[in-house]
Amino acid sequence: MEEFDENDLVNKDYENTTTQGDNPKYTAIRDRERVNKKERYEVVYFCNAFVKGYQVPKTKASFQKVEKLIRLSQASNIVMRDELNKFVAQNWNKSLV
Repeated sequence: MEEFDENDLVNKDYENTTTQGDNPKYTAIRDRERVNKKERYEVVYFCNAFVKGYQVPKTKASFQKVEKLIRLSQASNIVMRDELNKFVAQNWNKSLV
């Protein structure tokens, strides 16, 4: 599968670096369990991982759909990776404008 990058994101308002107190080179249990939807690298990683791990088309459109879904207001309080994966999977067929 092709890996998509920050240039493939729909939105451009992400923080380019880690948020205060976070280190992209250090992956603790908390980093593996949570997704910071404000950090560009975490959003790219999450979207790629979802497309790769779920039965969805392995396309840029799917990558961008994941991004749009995690930005829905219903997902705003979801930070745990497993819960966010579940939310995206459950809402995959939702029409997004």
